[in-house]
Amino acid sequence: MTIRTRLAVQFLLLASLILGVAFIVVYMLSADYRADEFMGRLKDRGTNMAKLLIQVEEVNPQLLAKIEGDNPVRLPEEVIRIFDHHNKEIFRLGTHAPDSLDPALLDQVRLDGEQRREVGKREEVAFLFADRYDRFVVVASGHDIYGRSKLRNQGRVMLGTFLAGLVLLFLVGRFYAQRALFPVQRLISDIREISGADLSRRVSASNEKDELAQLARSFNELLDRLQVTFRSQRDFIANASHELRTPLTSISGQLEVLLLKARTPEGYATALRSVLDDMHALNRLADRLLLMAQAENRAPASTFVPVRLDEVLWAARTEVRRIDPRYLVHIDMEEVEDEADLLVAGNETLLRSLVTNLVDNACKYAPDHRAQVTLRTGADELQVVVEDKGPGIAPGEQERVFQPFYRTTNTGGAKGHGIGLSLALRIAELHNGRITLVSDTGRGARFTVHLPKAA
Repeated sequence: MTIRTRLAVQFLLLASLILGVAFIVVYMLSADYRADEFMGRLKDRGTNMAKLLIQVEEVNPQLLAKIEGDNPVRLPEEVIRIFDHHNKEIFRLGTHAPDSLDPALLDQVRLDGEQRREVGKREEVAFLFADRYDRFVVVASGHDIYGRSKLRNQGRVMLGTFLAGLVLLFLVGRFYAQRALFPVQRLISDIREISGADLSRRVSASNEKDELAQLARSFNELLDRLQVTFRSQRDFIANASHELRTPLTSISGQLEVLLLKARTPEGYATALRSVLDDMHALNRLADRLLLMAQAENRAPASTFVPVRLDEVLWAARTEVRRIDPRYLVHIDMEEVEDEADLLVAGNETLLRSLVTNLVDNACKYAPDHRAQVTLRTGADELQVVVEDKGPGIAPGEQERVFQPFYRTTNTGGAKGHGIGLSLALRIAELHNGRITLVSDTGRGARFTVHLPKAA
C-alpha cells in the first residue's frame, strides 16, 4: 500500500469515527427529545382531563368520555386513566392498554410525584394530581407513531449521509494526500536521475522551512560530501598509481639491466643496493598511503586514549634517524609540573606519523639536515613547533603544500612523494587540531601543530 493510500485510509478512519460518534449522539438526543416531547403531551392531556373531571362539577365521567372521544387532538392509541386515593379507577379513556395496573406504581407515584416508563412500543406517564379535597393519580399512555416514524426516517437519512460522507472523505483525503506528497514524488524522481557516474546533479529544494525542504537540502548536502569524497578517492587512486609506478619501474629496469650480462660480485652488490633503496622508498610510500587511508576513514574519537606528546616526539626522532642517520633532530621542551599537561587524546601511531612527517621534511630540505622541534604547553592546548633552515616555501605555494602529492618548485631535487604534509594535516584535523605555517623563500619554514589537551 502506498503512503498516499495509507494516509487516505487513516484520514477516512479518523473522520468516520468522529462523524459516526457525532451522528450517534445526535440520534440518541433526538430519540430522548421525542420521548420527552411525547410524554409531555401525554401529561398535558391527562392534566386537562383531570381538571375537567375533578374541578368542573357539571362534567361527569360519561360526559367527559363522550367529549374526548371525538377530540381531534387525541394522541395515537391514547389511554388516560384516573385513580382516586383508594386506587380505584374513576375514569378511563381508550382501550389500547390492559385493564390491570400494578398498585405499587400508584403508591410510588404518590411518593415521587411522577413516574415515566416505556411499555413495549407505548410511552406511559403517571403523575399526581392534587385537588384541594383529595389526591388523584393520572396514568396517560400512547403510541408515538408519527414521532417514531420521523426518528426512523432521520436515522435512514443519517446513515445514508454517513455512507456518502465516507466515500467523499476517502476521495478528498486521497486528493489532499497526493497534493501533500507531491514534493516527495518529485524528490523521488530527482533522486532516480542521479547516478554514481554523475554526482553533480541535485534534487530540487524549495525555500520553504518544512520537513520535506529540510530533507531535500540535507540530501543535497550528503551529495556534496559524497562528491568530494569520490573526487578525493579518484585523485588519490590516480596519484598513488603514478607514485607507485615510478619506484616499480625503477626496480624492474635495474633488474632487467642486471640480467643482460654477467657481472662481478661488486657489480651485483651495487645493483642490489640500489634496488634495495628503491624497495625501502616503496615501503615508506606504502606505509604513508595506508596511514592516509586510515586518517580518511576518520576513526571514532571513542577509540582515542591519553597519549604523552613528549614520548611521541622522542619516538619520532628515533624513526627519523632510522630513515637517514645524517638527520639531526634537536628537541626542546618546556618544564611542566604535572604530567597531565603533556597528554592529548588520540591515536599514538597517527600522532607519531604526524610528527615524523614534519621532522622528516625539515631535515630533508635543510642544507645541514637539521630540524628544531619545540614542545610548548598552553592553557588548553599543546603546540609542537618544527623549524628548519631550508629553502622555505613561497607565499603562493603555502596553501597548496597540504594537498596530496603536491611538491613545491624549490625542493632541490630531494626525493619525495608529496604525501607527508597532507597526511600530517589530516591527522591533526582528526584529533580536532590544526597546523599553521610561517615561511618565506630562502628563510626556512616553521610548522606549528596545535592539539587540544586531553580532558
